[in-house]
Amino acid sequence: MTQFNAIAIRFLVIMFAMLSSSLSFTKERWQDDYYIEESFIKIALQREYKETNYPKIIRWKKPVRLYFESDAGDAKLQKELLSVHAQHLARITGLPIDFTQQASDANIFVIFTDYAQLEDKVRQYIGDPETIRAALDEAICLGNFRRNGRYEITRGAIIIPVDYARRKARFLDCIVEEITQLLGLPNDSNEVFPSVFNDVSVDTYLSPLDYILLKALYSQHIKPGMNVAQTRAFFPDVLNELRANGDIDHAAERVQQYSLKRYLGD
Repeated sequence: MTQFNAIAIRFLVIMFAMLSSSLSFTKERWQDDYYIEESFIKIALQREYKETNYPKIIRWKKPVRLYFESDAGDAKLQKELLSVHAQHLARITGLPIDFTQQASDANIFVIFTDYAQLEDKVRQYIGDPETIRAALDEAICLGNFRRNGRYEITRGAIIIPVDYARRKARFLDCIVEEITQLLGLPNDSNEVFPSVFNDVSVDTYLSPLDYILLKALYSQHIKPGMNVAQTRAFFPDVLNELRANGDIDHAAERVQQYSLKRYLGD
């Protein structure tokens, strides 16, 4: 081998190493620390349909017990889809989520019904329909929660009008988004992408960013009752934890594990 060829080969090796290194550190916008924090603030600390002057973190402290009811459509399929997604959320957050056969033992009621019965179901499981009139007029499916004085979510209800959701091609979206929001990410924002919390996006299933937001919400560094300033103060610790665990770098792969998307083969 001539000296020229040896130099050329070394040059190519160095260039390949530099290129590989550059590619390995390329990241998506949703993997940026600032973007994650701002997305979390928008989704966790703002409210859809009900603005508040002093928003605070809400989330569950006790295990979730789901009560399933259906008087419209394929009940077996509905419960199957709900179960797969609920267990996916449990694996991501570490929050126990299981079904109960007794309504008296439940803290989230998931109701599949017809659009014609929607307001009756709201009265039964949420309260006076007039208190959520804006949501009734605009939303395809409904989610509602209650919290205690410690900002711990204590009860929730999800009502999915099967015929209307299917007509709008949002049946799966309703299952995925509503129960995910009831874990403590109650807002929608078109500024957060990719995400099921973005009403103009095409995301039916949890995105890598949604995975990160759920991980952040149930991080040991985030507590119910934190306001915006407190959340921002502790968020660097959250990000450090997520990066150390590989949850940001590998979110695109990890969000698919045990997911409804993988279950359905989409």
